[in-house]
Amino acid sequence: MALGLGETKLRILETLRAGPRCAGALAESLGISKVAVHRHLEDLEREGLVRAHLEKSEGRGRPKQVYQAIDEQAPYARMCADVLTHLKELFGAGLVLEVLARRNAKLLEELAPHMQGLALEQKLYRLAEFLTEQGYQASFYFEEGAWYLEQARCPKLALSIEHSEFCQSELEMYQKLLGLPVVREERIAAGGRCCRYRIAAPSASPEKRPSG
Repeated sequence: MALGLGETKLRILETLRAGPRCAGALAESLGISKVAVHRHLEDLEREGLVRAHLEKSEGRGRPKQVYQAIDEQAPYARMCADVLTHLKELFGAGLVLEVLARRNAKLLEELAPHMQGLALEQKLYRLAEFLTEQGYQASFYFEEGAWYLEQARCPKLALSIEHSEFCQSELEMYQKLLGLPVVREERIAAGGRCCRYRIAAPSASPEKRPSG
């Protein structure tokens, strides 16, 4: 349903799947103006993907307009977030990480054979290709002595906003897959423009800047 939306509208919709938010909170988390947010929200309302309602403010403040996602994926994102929250409350964050680690182990089994014996640049190409197929809009490049992997989208943003374990688990999987230290410098779930990872490459710089 939401495939034809632009990048900003998708990020707004994915954020609202995690829970209702006002336009000001959306503008702050996405790093854009409230005017732009309102324009995108109006379009999303017309598409039947978002609904607005008035919510009383604390104290004597005026009621504020709050928006929530009502598209077909919103209930599932909310349900997954609730399940993870209950698991964390009952057994601690460690269990959530263990569950995600087991899921990533299956992805490693799938990807690792296709990367054996490859140079780092080729591994990054394969990884970016796989991530793009999964909806991450991934690319990679070499800059100032290090390789970088960037993801312009987070298809599980609604969950990652509430549960940072998704981001931590993702980082650990990349380190295992590439066999090198990986440092996350920016993440969408924390309001970043993208998810950017710096790979500590031991090799010399390439002749040109590649892109995945």
